[in-house]
Amino acid sequence: MSGMFGRSSHIVWLGCLFVWPALAAAQPASSDLAEPSNTIEIDASRATPPPQASDFKGGSSLSPTGRSIGLNDQYLTRDGKPWLPVMGEFHFSRYPEDGWEEEILKMKAAGVEIISSYIFWNHIEEVKGVFDWTGQRDLRRFAELCQKHDMYLFMRIGPWVHGESRYGGLPDWVVKESVSRTTDPRFLDFVDAFYQQIGKQIRGLLWKNGGPIIGVQIENEYGYSGPDGGPAYMLKLKRMAQAAGLDVPLYTVTGWNNAVWPPGEVMPVYGGYPDAAWDTGAGRIPPGEVYLFRFNSRISGDMGVIGASHTETPQPQIDPGAPFLTAEVGAGMQITYHRRPVVSADDVAAIVPVMIGSGANLLGYYMFQGGENPDSLGPLNESKSTGYPSDLPVTNYDFVAPLGEYGRERPSYGALKLFNYFLNDFGAELAPMAVHAPGVLPTGPSDSSTVRVAARTSGDSGFIFLDNHVRGLDMPAHKRVQIRLQLPSGAMLVPARPVDVPADSYFIWPVNMDLDGLRLRYSTAQPFCRMVSGQTVLYVFFAVPGISPEFSFAPDALKSIRVNGGIKSESSNQILVTGIEPSSRVVFEGSLPTGKRLQVVVLKREQAQSATRVSLGDGDHLALSSQELYSDGRFMTLRALEQPDFHFSVWPSLHSTQGSSLRVEPQPDLGTPRTVLASWAPEQSMTPKPIALSDPTTVPSEEDIEAAPRWQVRLPTDPFAGVSDLFLKVEYQGDIARLSADGHLLTDEFYTGMPWCIGLERFRKQVESGPLEIAIVPWRDRSKVILDDSAVKKVGDERAQLLRVTVLPEYQLTVP
Repeated sequence: MSGMFGRSSHIVWLGCLFVWPALAAAQPASSDLAEPSNTIEIDASRATPPPQASDFKGGSSLSPTGRSIGLNDQYLTRDGKPWLPVMGEFHFSRYPEDGWEEEILKMKAAGVEIISSYIFWNHIEEVKGVFDWTGQRDLRRFAELCQKHDMYLFMRIGPWVHGESRYGGLPDWVVKESVSRTTDPRFLDFVDAFYQQIGKQIRGLLWKNGGPIIGVQIENEYGYSGPDGGPAYMLKLKRMAQAAGLDVPLYTVTGWNNAVWPPGEVMPVYGGYPDAAWDTGAGRIPPGEVYLFRFNSRISGDMGVIGASHTETPQPQIDPGAPFLTAEVGAGMQITYHRRPVVSADDVAAIVPVMIGSGANLLGYYMFQGGENPDSLGPLNESKSTGYPSDLPVTNYDFVAPLGEYGRERPSYGALKLFNYFLNDFGAELAPMAVHAPGVLPTGPSDSSTVRVAARTSGDSGFIFLDNHVRGLDMPAHKRVQIRLQLPSGAMLVPARPVDVPADSYFIWPVNMDLDGLRLRYSTAQPFCRMVSGQTVLYVFFAVPGISPEFSFAPDALKSIRVNGGIKSESSNQILVTGIEPSSRVVFEGSLPTGKRLQVVVLKREQAQSATRVSLGDGDHLALSSQELYSDGRFMTLRALEQPDFHFSVWPSLHSTQGSSLRVEPQPDLGTPRTVLASWAPEQSMTPKPIALSDPTTVPSEEDIEAAPRWQVRLPTDPFAGVSDLFLKVEYQGDIARLSADGHLLTDEFYTGMPWCIGLERFRKQVESGPLEIAIVPWRDRSKVILDDSAVKKVGDERAQLLRVTVLPEYQLTVP
């Protein structure tokens, strides 16, 4: 068999014979044997301690069908087996309800298993006693959609949730009428009424009812230890939630910001971000601890310290009887007025191997889906005027998330998928594994000379985690690296020959991995996923850019396995396969001891980022496409920007359960690309009055923003014909930009140097009924606004300028 997938223009149905155009082969390891190797010693010889029962007091853990969710002191369990799930944050009330299902499916396609969501009190009860659970505030409908698509739901109920919301999500009237976040009876009465409302909304949808809701987070970032607060306050909230009907297997609380909680009643969750938009200090954020493997703590030193500078370090609390769980691994970073970091896909994805290599046994992202504040009677954004450290956009909560404010995938979506799929398929093996530190550790977050590495093992099996990317730090290539891993059975060198670790790389290597009965001693390609079709088992790896894939097997492992490409060499202790060119060809195939048929593919990393597991009526498939792709269980949907040109391939073929046939289907003619031209013209004076400089870190007043230059933007008649969406790409110079229609604010942003792309389908009525209006506030003193270097280079003079407006059509193809 020469390959795995098949392809044509538009669509290809695929068996196991597909070859994508090859990119340049990965660079081989250095051949200069005179140069000494950089051997890193990791002692993993000690026995992995068995898990102990936890004293955690959860709720009902059994579903009506007898399925269970539980935990011990090391990891979560599902049906009594180790479980290392992926969780992603999606604020349902910050996204239009008619788009929820699609975004849930996109999150599922990215490997997310649990959706976590704040329930913003000020979105629900803005007026005292008036609860609004309609439209995009409809919690029950959101939970039902999670259940429909086999996604778990973790509710973060507050009452204070933060989420860069006004008063942390507390309604204004609650702040005025009570002493919030304490045992003040008036406050607790208000909270009880809110919790009771939540209980009514989700009745019958809890795990114990066969529903998707498996967990509740109480409060958020709570560190008050006064007599009317502290653990007693947290315990009171848990009891109130239970009395309101929120009986779930898991109860959590955030464990940073000098957190306090009643041990055994709630479990702490942790996280870490690539930057710190909340930081009030001057200058750039130094390299963060989030890129350091942690062997004696569970938290980045400056994690979530609201209003503090990066020079102030809180003391995190750890519950030794609870597993290491995360809820806020930064998948992006919100833009504030004072700090405007634009984090890259590498900035966020490099955190993941560090977190799980440090022992995290729940990978929770914040945010995975961006959004915007809903329409309300007053502002819902965090602001300095309410005593909080930052000014936020009025509506925009995009968070530079993998799925943006309008649902478009960012590069971080594919980069995180590489690790999500790994955990989906191999997390059960990883969860019980102990963490081992190397003999030499970096001296601190800014140490670029020491290789950052960790291992997790159980017996002789495990994984090696390496990170050589740190936001804000130029990391060098590390020459001739080898890991000497001391296992219970003896020492193993990984890899057999030293390799150069490229700058800004990060990856996972397997050690003594069981491929359904075939022992893989190690590989320098990262495991991606495992697929099964009939009697065929497919293991997909991907090559780490700059490191040639190398596979080492036990001496007798390949007796019934054929090597299709590469160079095979044998010694007394291993069979080494090198010279593998990453592609979608099957590299190893043959019979397994179980009687099943094995196929192993080593993709390029960009191919793996474009691979998506889709569930259809006949089972799971792996689809490869450069377009956005997701499935609802019946159909596959593809989205392409600017050109209606679709390409994808699937394993196994949609017309064969054995993955052995290639069939090309005729595709409908989607027509020629649409050209939608926008026109714009100035509407208001281009020489606005000067803006006061009382505090350059505070957003200008509404009066100053109202006086900003404005442009009318018009689109042609019937602009949405033949497209699934239109994206307005706005290039401008200035401090703040706002899009309005007929005097109503639609969305806004603070300048970051990136083009501002706005999904117009959400505003179809406004687009079709009249012109849009763009207001741009000119710069004041920029010295206090902290921009990334790329943005600083683009900043012009103090004028507000609309440079270009482009309309990008999006096309959709649905495949039955």
